[in-house]
Amino acid sequence: MLIDFSFSNFRSFRDEQAFSMTRDEKFMDPDGSEQSPITAIYGANASGKSNFLKALRTMSSMVANSYSQGNADSIIYREPFLLQKDPFAQPSSFFLEFIANDGLKYRYWFRYDNQQILEEELTFFKDINGRFSTHSSLLFSRSADNGVKFGTSFKGPRTQVRKTIELRPNALLLSAAAAAGIESIQPVFSFFQRGIAYYEANAFDQELPLLLDEFKKETPLSKNLATLIRYADFGISDVKNVPINVPPEVWSRVKEEMHKRLGIDEGKVEETFNVKNASQLQFTHTGDSSSAGFSPDDESRGTVAALSFFSLAIRQLSSQSVTLIDEIDTSLHPTLVAELVKLYADSETNPHGSQLIFTTHDVSLINQSGSARRLLQPDQIWLVEKNTDGASELFPVTDLGIRKGENIGKNYLNGVYGATPKPDFHTAFAQIVNGDES
Repeated sequence: MLIDFSFSNFRSFRDEQAFSMTRDEKFMDPDGSEQSPITAIYGANASGKSNFLKALRTMSSMVANSYSQGNADSIIYREPFLLQKDPFAQPSSFFLEFIANDGLKYRYWFRYDNQQILEEELTFFKDINGRFSTHSSLLFSRSADNGVKFGTSFKGPRTQVRKTIELRPNALLLSAAAAAGIESIQPVFSFFQRGIAYYEANAFDQELPLLLDEFKKETPLSKNLATLIRYADFGISDVKNVPINVPPEVWSRVKEEMHKRLGIDEGKVEETFNVKNASQLQFTHTGDSSSAGFSPDDESRGTVAALSFFSLAIRQLSSQSVTLIDEIDTSLHPTLVAELVKLYADSETNPHGSQLIFTTHDVSLINQSGSARRLLQPDQIWLVEKNTDGASELFPVTDLGIRKGENIGKNYLNGVYGATPKPDFHTAFAQIVNGDES
């Protein structure tokens, strides 16, 4: 479970940004969790919303792959804020506080440049009678100047890890220790490797191979998805996997062309494309007196997107996870976006306390007056705005002194909070179409 995330010098963000999933007591239920299950990120196009999610994805990816990919001579791939003098001279940093699947709270951070990890530290907080200690315990720390230091809770071959880091100063110690099979850091490594998942909403079709396999095997997931798609009011009565019937004469011409143009043996074409076992999803629509099956190419892309997101939600909510979705409203109808958010907000459908962080322009999620009607409370809404010097800034709506019953969506669209397109855009456009060059 993610608690706090900070980062600096990454893409459009120059200065350190501090993000938190910790609830504001004014807006949370008395018996609710201290950490929010949902957060929506709003802002104008190109303000940096996607870059915020990519920062968290990059930290996760570095932990998972830092040691396994590359060698001692590898440059650390980095995307610093470019609108500054000599941008690669300034280091970048990431910090995360979270609760891992062992129930302990951890703090992990590192600072790095193109050549090496400059600093790195992992600490944890013991659980004392159901509350975390206020004092942290060290697992390890390292710096380019002072080397590696281990805490008493770090169990494993310390000499081996220390030598590895000396040989690979461009690799994270956490990543190297995980590769060495050190048990004491596995919950932390697992949180980054499997607990954080990033999705681009307009790339929902990447889910189709998994869906095809699930429906082909008629798994419980496929049966649940077929049920959900019926309840989603798309007019679909069934979804199943069906063979693709390619006419023999068509397949014969394809093999002939592949051989003629590319020199590929016909038998190799058969093996590569495996047409005999090829299949696709079929969506059955039922009318008053008849029914018909549609392929994914004939079906609405919105329907296919919905099926993909239903699949994602079932997987992510089946265990504790952090799901990042960029521009969620580009593929889903606002009603389905709201339903997906509700799945995370409700403990009955989110029994493991999974979290959803998403970027959106969908103001319908926040366009309500009165706290009782809100799907998203003010402390679950963050804004991204780009300053005059081109640097993005991330801040919570609660920093703006929101009143309890305020219609956040209406005020957001009216530019009360900033983080919206500049109001003089319309004037500039009018001048262009009317030939006014002033």
